[in-house]
Amino acid sequence: MSPRTSPGAPPLIRHLQILRTVTEAVSRSLNLNEVLQKSVDALTHVTGHEIASLHLISADGQNLLLCGERGLSENLREINRVLPAGQGLIGRVALTGRARRLDEVTTAGDLLDGARLAVAADGIRGFVCVPIRARLRILGTLSLGRQTPEPFSDEEVALLECAADQIGLALDNARLYSETRRQLEDLRRSQTDVVRAERLAAVGELAGGVAHEINNPLMIILGQVHLLFQSRNSEEILNGLKVIDGATKRAATIVRDLVLFAEHFPLRTSRCQVADEIKHVLALQRGRLEAQGIAIRTEFAPVPDIWVDANQLQEALLHLIQNAEQAMVAAHGGGALTIRVKPRPGGVTLDIADDGPGVPADDLARIFNPFFTTKPPGEGRGLGLSVAYSIIAEHEGLLRAENRPEGGALFTIDLPVGAPAVEPSLTP
Repeated sequence: MSPRTSPGAPPLIRHLQILRTVTEAVSRSLNLNEVLQKSVDALTHVTGHEIASLHLISADGQNLLLCGERGLSENLREINRVLPAGQGLIGRVALTGRARRLDEVTTAGDLLDGARLAVAADGIRGFVCVPIRARLRILGTLSLGRQTPEPFSDEEVALLECAADQIGLALDNARLYSETRRQLEDLRRSQTDVVRAERLAAVGELAGGVAHEINNPLMIILGQVHLLFQSRNSEEILNGLKVIDGATKRAATIVRDLVLFAEHFPLRTSRCQVADEIKHVLALQRGRLEAQGIAIRTEFAPVPDIWVDANQLQEALLHLIQNAEQAMVAAHGGGALTIRVKPRPGGVTLDIADDGPGVPADDLARIFNPFFTTKPPGEGRGLGLSVAYSIIAEHEGLLRAENRPEGGALFTIDLPVGAPAVEPSLTP
């Protein structure tokens, strides 16, 4: 583990060093228990805080369970072992998702009575608690206590929030890996002649490798970008960082492709224009497409707004665009990508057309099957089109493929107008 950073270093540099140390510690393991304890150990080591605790929300959502701690007295550890969700300082942070900072924690009116006596006995004065999130869901809380008189600064709270984001990603990474392994075991028990044991073993290796090798550097980049947002030196740098932040978050979702078939992700729909979502995806991909010699053509007719999960729709579009790109580059080193949007009764239609070699007729019926690919071994996982198909089906839409008479493939998406998502109500 890296040594403590020099207190004389500039705040931004020092916080980047601290966050790097925390991220390296939590990203080296896919074991959930190891991630929890390393998270707390790393944060207290580099900041010098004497007391830290990490709570996760129980499966039924009624309690917060102590899953990692450092420096807690025996009495305070026992009190923190199970906390009621929505009550007390930590419980309220888990419910509201808002950070809480106190200079004299014992004066807080909503501090649990049992905890008040223990906190006073241990001489704890400063206190800060932030939520741990992953994919817009609160997983738990991260808390620090200080026995010295200096209060927590705004920069320290920002650092803790960034560390909590890293921990949330690491926890989600570990959970997704564990869930993937469990689903693979279920598949092994129910495998058919079509899904062979060798293919399942390869998918298992792929799941662990993708989750570990891709998500770790993404977490480091994301954490540093969040901290750099505090330095608003120029509008150009800020806008660039926002693009990096959005692209990094979207890249992290690729890790979930392997479990998308087995785990239901509830839609978070919002009103949007399909053309805007296409433009956003193209803005991120345009540089690479042009470098590959691919011209982009768009034809956007006026269409009604629709209710979709924008992030998932962008992911489906990304898979379809990348599929077209790979086909054209492999066939003749470039080509033309045409994307059309037009109205249809009760919704919209999107056409994504390329001038590549098209899809062999025998493969059209199974092109959306999981793990099916026409690419040579090692050049494709057979997941992209299947993921896109699942996303469109989740929106009650239809994705179909055909070959164009003039050559190339045409993928058509029909999407209904849809309806807003129903958000569950939170009760204390």
